[in-house]
Parts: sequence; structure tokens; C-alpha cells
Amino acid sequence: AMLEVQHRMRPEISSFIRVQTYPRLQDHESVHTHPDVKGVNSNVVFIDHNHKEDGARTSEQGSGQDKTKSNLFEAELSIELVRFFLLQGYRQDQIVVLTPYVGQLIKIVRLMTENMSETTAYISDLDMQELEDLESEDTDVNPSEGREDRARSVRVSSIDNFQGEEADIVIISLVRSNRGGNIGFLKEEQRVNVLLSRARYGLFIVGSAKTLLSSKKGEHVWQPLLETMEKNGQLLKGLPTVCEKHPDDSPVSLSKPEDFRLLRPNGGCCRPCGYRMNCGHACPQSKYNVKRTGYYFSGQHVYIYIYIYVHALS
Repeated sequence: AMLEVQHRMRPEISSFIRVQTYPRLQDHESVHTHPDVKGVNSNVVFIDHNHKEDGARTSEQGSGQDKTKSNLFEAELSIELVRFFLLQGYRQDQIVVLTPYVGQLIKIVRLMTENMSETTAYISDLDMQELEDLESEDTDVNPSEGREDRARSVRVSSIDNFQGEEADIVIISLVRSNRGGNIGFLKEEQRVNVLLSRARYGLFIVGSAKTLLSSKKGEHVWQPLLETMEKNGQLLKGLPTVCEKHPDDSPVSLSKPEDFRLLRPNGGCCRPCGYRMNCGHACPQSKYNVKRTGYYFSGQHVYIYIYIYVHALS
């Protein structure tokens, strides 16, 4: 039987499912009370970019390598999105990163392991089996730490192996960005439906709208979705972030991985905290909780804090 009433997605998200697959889908009254996502002024964002996928200049043909597609820019941006939402106070188990490609899953897990000291990546048994089946030297990821401590782990999953599951915040890396409009799995309506229907509170997609709309086989899937997002002000060049402590300030758009650490240190604005410490000095840290600084690259956050410290005391 066709699903008629859904109890998961906030209406801004379920609208995509009505556009694409289930026009008669109704929202249960409970989803209208979902809280807004903290740190942003939109609960749904498609971050549009033009950074080419890895190896985009090589041949796009051949189904044998389809699952190994990756996009370094999107992987880097995805873990910055994870870090940003953790800094807003969300737990690791409230966030999931989805991608249609196992190659991108590997890249995201590696970057998360290398650059996030307080968080590990968790991969399901089904995804681990796919990695083993690839029999590639590039699949030497070790998610065992995430399995031992799920409370500190962010799930990273392929779309196919997340069917029937859900999360409060879903971050999606679409990967495909090339001149030929080759989008592989993303031309399949069922996969896209699963992709867009996993989130309860917030849906944040990183992808190339131009590539999706250039696909001869997938344009019919993505054009109505992207038109809906553009109409709703959700198709943007960056994440529209706000400081929870200063909600009246103008949003700051973060379009590159480095923007997050430079423009939103500790997840909030750059204003000094000003709290009077035991030594008598005003706290030079930015407004957000300094206990969360462990999420930052060990060298980078020292530079940011020294910069703020000097200006706070000058």
C-alpha cells in the first residue's frame, strides 16, 4: 500500500517527496512541531558548487568503477558541516552523512578520522561488506573505534544501506560534478527518494546543480526538486549560518571548508566572550562554549584564538 501519512520529516522536507514520488503524502500533525535546526536560518539547504569530482577528466564510462566515485571538496565540506552541527550542541548519534558512492564514503571516513579528535566515524556491517568486496588498497579504513563507542560516532553510510533508517540531521554528498552531466545512481528516482526522506529536522545537501540539470537521463528527477528549492530560498552557494547568541545579526554564508573555522570559530560569532575569569581578565575566547574546541584542527584553532586574544586585550 502507498504511504499516505508520514511521521518523520518536517514539512519543508516532505514537500520534496510530494513533488517527486507521492503527491498525496500527508504530514502527521507531530512533524509540524519539529524544532528548527540550531546555527542556521534554513532547515533545508542545497549548497551548490562547481568543484569537479575526483578524476572528472578521465573516462566516465564503465559500471565497474561507478561505486568508487569521490569528490574531495564535498568530503571536506561534509565534515565541516558535521563539526558545525556538533558545535551547536547536537549529539553525534543525531547526525548522519549519506552518499551514493562507496568511494566517497571512504574519503569522508578518512578525513573525519584524521581531522576530528572528539568524533569517530561509524560504518554499518553492510557498508563494510561493500568495502571488502571492492578489494582495493584505497579501502583501508578502520571504523572499529566507532563501533566500540557509538555515542562518539557519526554514522557515514551509502544511500542503499540506509533505507528504512532516519536521523535528526542528514548531510548528503552527491559527489557528481562534471561537464558531461554524468550522474550515475542519481538519475534513479527510488535512490533519490531514499536520499531525501531520511531526515527529521534538517536536510543539508552538497552538490552541483549544473551537473544534475545537464543529465539527459536524470534531469526529469532533479529539475522539479531544484526548482522547488530555489523557490523556497534553499538553493544557495553556502550554508546560511547564524550565531545563536546574537540572532539579530545578519547570516554568514559558509561556502568553503576553511570558512567554517575562520568565520564561525567554535560554531558561533567571533565576538570575545567577556566572561570575567578567576584571574580577573576577561575571557578572550569567542562566545561559544570553549569546552568544544577539541573539534578543531589542533594547529588551526590556536591561530584563531591568539588572533582573538590579541584583539580582545588591545
